[in-house]
Amino acid sequence: MPLSRRSLLRTTAGAAVPLAAATGCGRAAARGPDLSHATDVPRGPVTIRWWAGRVAARDGSDLRPVLISAFRRKYRNITVRLIASPPTTDVARAALTTQVASGSPSPDVYMGDLAWPAQFAENSLALALDPLLPKGYWQRYPEELVRALTYQGQVYAFPLYLDEAFLYYRTDLLHKHGLRPPGSWEELATTATKIQRAGDADFGFVWQGTVYEGLTANVAELVADAGGSILSPDARKVTFDGPAGVRALSYLRELITRGVTPSSVTTFVEQDSLDAFTSGRSVFLRNWLYAWGVADNPASSQVAGKIGVMRRPGFEGGTGGRSCLGGWCNYLNPHSRNLGAALAFARFLAEEEGQSILAREAAVLPPLLSQLHGKAVARSANPAFALARDVRLVARPTRTPEYPMVSKAVFTPVNEVLSGGTSVRQALARARGDLRAALRGEAL
Repeated sequence: MPLSRRSLLRTTAGAAVPLAAATGCGRAAARGPDLSHATDVPRGPVTIRWWAGRVAARDGSDLRPVLISAFRRKYRNITVRLIASPPTTDVARAALTTQVASGSPSPDVYMGDLAWPAQFAENSLALALDPLLPKGYWQRYPEELVRALTYQGQVYAFPLYLDEAFLYYRTDLLHKHGLRPPGSWEELATTATKIQRAGDADFGFVWQGTVYEGLTANVAELVADAGGSILSPDARKVTFDGPAGVRALSYLRELITRGVTPSSVTTFVEQDSLDAFTSGRSVFLRNWLYAWGVADNPASSQVAGKIGVMRRPGFEGGTGGRSCLGGWCNYLNPHSRNLGAALAFARFLAEEEGQSILAREAAVLPPLLSQLHGKAVARSANPAFALARDVRLVARPTRTPEYPMVSKAVFTPVNEVLSGGTSVRQALARARGDLRAALRGEAL
């Protein structure tokens, strides 16, 4: 008997794992673990495993050991063993879906992208948290973030840190030519062209344009700048192919045809664009919070002391200041044999004590509002931190369990537009069809 759409666990590449075969068939398996004692912190010695990627500190070190040590000082009977996750998001997601779907109790807690809740909730890979928490718990976090972590009325992940995108620029080059930071995307292109024609920079503006999640983030921001979205708020209707989509993609393509952005951007991830900026080759850079620490460090940058940062501009006639909502969270494995300890650890990282460490030491933002708007963030040497509280967050179209395919339906045709392989209209028509197929659960 063929498997239904809901019995398949899809990865970005379109591969599928039969969920029923992995976790046990029938309604009993669907009910999940016994949560009657899940909130009880064990009294005896317990070991839990935390699958997590690197958490960057402002000095370039890794904050994971610091966070674990702080937790251990409060919960001396709980040992946390760190499992380093793969370095790329898609590989980590594929590995976790296979491992957790097989019924493995390890890891007990795993760090994941905030784009995962719908997919992981739909496929019983993460535990719903609301039954384990006091009423009103989520009011302490930004509304847009909580909405991104919610699927069918339940929240599925504890926020760990936020990330936001900004526009970085060369202050020395703008000053030399008597130019100001751009007030719009159109002005950015004009400003960059003037500096390039003077021979002071090879590139005007670099960003992330290869076939991956980062391009979807860039597109989601720019479509929002143009007044649109990729999907409707309920993630059921395709809206990408409207006027906002046309304006966003036309602008990206024009950046390349005018020579403002190099054609090699079609292969760029974050590090490639950052390298182009720190080597002194580009006037402007779109990148995440961490980029300031690298670009303003004389040990890693040729432009240290010569850069500024601002919120992303908007299109002429519109408003700017937006950023794609980025960040990572902690999920609870439904098969964990130590849910009480796992819950205690995930809450510690999401609440005041863990978040205060991030506020003081991290190169990323603490999502807990008391820390996000607190003195430690405001006093950061990274000026983007002070700008962050006024950024208008734009969520990717993640509120569907088919998001991996949704993202692929965006970044694939957009990359073809950037390379000149198809027109904007043709790409949007293809994206419309692929997005509709993705929402139906069809592999692309």
